[in-house]
Amino acid sequence: MMPRAGFVSRMGAFAVDAVVMTLALRGAVWILHAATHVLRRFAPPVNIASLLLAIGPLLAAIYLVAFWTLLGQTPGKILFGLKIVTRGDAPVGFRRSLVRLVGYVVSALPCYLGFLWILGPQRRAWHDRLAGTEVVYVARRTRAVEHEKPAAPTLRALAAR
Repeated sequence: MMPRAGFVSRMGAFAVDAVVMTLALRGAVWILHAATHVLRRFAPPVNIASLLLAIGPLLAAIYLVAFWTLLGQTPGKILFGLKIVTRGDAPVGFRRSLVRLVGYVVSALPCYLGFLWILGPQRRAWHDRLAGTEVVYVARRTRAVEHEKPAAPTLRALAAR
């Protein structure tokens, strides 16, 4: 069984995901705003950038559910070496990802108290409990380790011969 991730690691991963989503959304708004300005004389004045910002929460939900379902990890979780798994180490799946997303809202509503449960001994927030998931540390494999030569025999091993 892999060890469950702690509060600091999970919040760091969440912060990275928030930055990724913000940069993507702001970049898209900037491009759409420029396109609206250029195309203003050809089309009726529709502010597509404002529309994109209005559907920002929906885009964030799609981002989270897609990554959870396909990889079990968001870019932030990949960076911090974390992965979402079910209690039986099965893939998260689409339905469980949706339940987890609803659990995010439930965890956030009472002043983010549901997230503070990560500080407890089980390290599972309300959304983890609701969806039957847990966030665990995953071992990172590096190419240097895979292709490393076996270590030289130790003095104790030579003496045992």
